[in-house]
Amino acid sequence: MRPMNPRSMASWMGAWALVAAMSGAAGCDRPSKRPPQQAGAPGQWQPGAGQPGGQPWNPGSPNPGNPTGPTAPPGGTAPPAPTGPGTPPPAPPATPPPSGNDPINAVDVGWMRQRSGQVLAELVAVLPPTQRQRVEGVPLYADAAVGEVNAFAACDDQGLPLMAISDGLLEVIAHLAQFRATDEVFGGRRADAYIELIATKQRPKTPLVRPAPGFVDPNQHVDGRKVARQNVLFDEQVAFVLGHELAHHHLGHTGCAIGKGGSRGVHPSDLGRLLSRAAPVFNQPNEVSSDVAGVNNLLSAGAKRSGAKWTEGGSLLVLTFFSGLDRLSAEAILFGFERSHPPPVLRVPIVQQTAQTWRLTGGNVFFPPF
Repeated sequence: MRPMNPRSMASWMGAWALVAAMSGAAGCDRPSKRPPQQAGAPGQWQPGAGQPGGQPWNPGSPNPGNPTGPTAPPGGTAPPAPTGPGTPPPAPPATPPPSGNDPINAVDVGWMRQRSGQVLAELVAVLPPTQRQRVEGVPLYADAAVGEVNAFAACDDQGLPLMAISDGLLEVIAHLAQFRATDEVFGGRRADAYIELIATKQRPKTPLVRPAPGFVDPNQHVDGRKVARQNVLFDEQVAFVLGHELAHHHLGHTGCAIGKGGSRGVHPSDLGRLLSRAAPVFNQPNEVSSDVAGVNNLLSAGAKRSGAKWTEGGSLLVLTFFSGLDRLSAEAILFGFERSHPPPVLRVPIVQQTAQTWRLTGGNVFFPPF
């Protein structure tokens, strides 16, 4: 990892003290009951064609790739399995069939953009009413710049809020989800090998390096268990990234999310310019509070889901990737994400402490004042 100067480190120690104070305040002055989630809620989003810049894409139907858990019969819980002498043992859980057309396996950019919009809608839906009112209607834009790996919250030229995530970051997230899921199901260290590949072979502002054919066994690649798991990991990573950026808006860091809707349209060429004036780079208290609020947001949204719940695992996977770049890359800065976000070694304990506090308080978390 590149060394930090003493002044920067001291400032980050102060930021970490803020985390401890915020964790201790968890559960204050806010009831634990949350408003019901409005699934889909397409009226909250501007319709669009999903093109880079221009109009944002429109969240649509639930993710077909996400597995759903077993459901109980209407009106009650599932009956317990019979027990006693002569009772046959319960059948093992069914193994999902192979999936040869999963969009994460295909690194389908159009699908990943749409799915990111759906994840964002889930995050907004579970925010406390005051925070939710500030960010309803804030659009999410696609940044198709070659070799750009970043996400940000900003205000447009009319002073209206927007968010953006790059196609490059979505591609990285898709590969991390694939390879970590493969490691979990079959063993191995493919996720680490992918991180090393990017760190040693990637150059700034060039198309992203991709693993060679055969990097993963073809049968393992389409295994139903692995595909189901990678869909959860993809969502968790996107929820962490977008939850952090969304928090910059609803915590007042950008100054433009005041409940009057979002940007009406941005030209693709303007995204880089808007990024340059986004929330101040390395404003330590803002970055810490956005991590805390973002992790609380993703865990609360995950708890509301009918299928697989979201955890902080995806957050730590994203930070593991950028930590690997810090350790292994010869480049000072490979991607914009490294320039616009704090070092991962400082963010990991924030994520872990926040998740622990969320569980200890039953999700009854504290949001800093606007």
